[in-house]
Amino acid sequence: MGSSKNAMTVANLTQAITLLLREEIGIVRVTGEISGFTTAASGHRYFTLKDESAQIDCVMWASRSLSFRPKNGMQVVVQGRLTVYAPRGRYQIDCDRMTAAGEGDLYLAFAALKEELAERGYFDPEHKRDIPSLPLKIGVVTSPTGAVIQDILSTLNRRSPHCQIYLCPATVQGETAPDEIAGAIAALQNTNADVLIVGRGGGSIEDLWAFNTLPVAEAIYHSRIPIISAVGHETDFTIADFVADVRAATPTAAAEIVSQCDRDTLLQQLDFWENRLTRSVQQEMQNYRQRLNSLTNSYALQNFSDRLHDRAQQLDEAEQSMQKSLARHLRQSATKLDSITAHLRSLHPLSPLQRGFALLKVGDLLLTNDQSLSEFAETFAKVEIVRSSEIAQVSIEKVIEKVYDRTE
Repeated sequence: MGSSKNAMTVANLTQAITLLLREEIGIVRVTGEISGFTTAASGHRYFTLKDESAQIDCVMWASRSLSFRPKNGMQVVVQGRLTVYAPRGRYQIDCDRMTAAGEGDLYLAFAALKEELAERGYFDPEHKRDIPSLPLKIGVVTSPTGAVIQDILSTLNRRSPHCQIYLCPATVQGETAPDEIAGAIAALQNTNADVLIVGRGGGSIEDLWAFNTLPVAEAIYHSRIPIISAVGHETDFTIADFVADVRAATPTAAAEIVSQCDRDTLLQQLDFWENRLTRSVQQEMQNYRQRLNSLTNSYALQNFSDRLHDRAQQLDEAEQSMQKSLARHLRQSATKLDSITAHLRSLHPLSPLQRGFALLKVGDLLLTNDQSLSEFAETFAKVEIVRSSEIAQVSIEKVIEKVYDRTE
């Protein structure tokens, strides 16, 4: 075994590797797709350059100028020296220059799906629905073990503890993530949730890729429940953000949106409406009290007994007038009836008997003036002379024609 005296230190080995990389390889130009691009507070940029089978860390100091804004998924060509980041023992490209070399595959796929869904109308404003102002049941689709669900729950518990949470867990990264997210959204359609939050924390474009897939976009578009998309950070935009009814910058922001009417605000509103209702009722009661007092003090009610006596007296007078009119009408009617009765009695066939006249009757036949007594003279029929109180039966011996009231 060799002595430790001959062994190199890690620092010395790292320095040797650094010199080897610089002298043997020198300046390199590498093309690849940007991933995990971040800009530190110091202005230095850190990212990974990758292709289908490999990746390498890159750093570009703040002193190096850029003519464009790098984005994850963008295809670029970087030029620089290979160095070793000694604290971690990782080699990287110290970039002096970066130029755009076309969009990355993921970005192209993102752009293609966005264009397709836009043509289908998935992003149309008229398809967007309003988020309920006071949701009481909130569905959440995210990882059950991540920080996102904790942020959402803590925000809702603090602002709206009265809300009921329906958590439908789903993997939010990886090959199965799109189907799990879409399935969770579909499962929540069977609940009475008022609004859904679908999201995850920040990450590279690869980490967020599940939210750029067609299954998730369709699940959001066909949801009957309004959906808030809360994916990544404020600068991250996904297809889910465009399809959703509302995009939140972060999951915590999504929880704040659905809890705009938090407990304190609700209590303030309840106090406001209670006071307003109380004032309204008191005002109405005051109005009715004034009207009641006005009616009570009115001339009509103050002199009600006098008016009642007047009406009673008028009623008596009307009754007396009616009785007089009725009596007069009865007398007139009785007089008219007597007149009609007398007239009818005068027209009765037996009425002349009361004045001394008599009727001639043969059998059942009453003789008229047109009948001559000579018709019965030869028949020896009995002629009855009928008076008012007696009847005489006579025989006709001879009939002499008599002429009355002849002037010649």
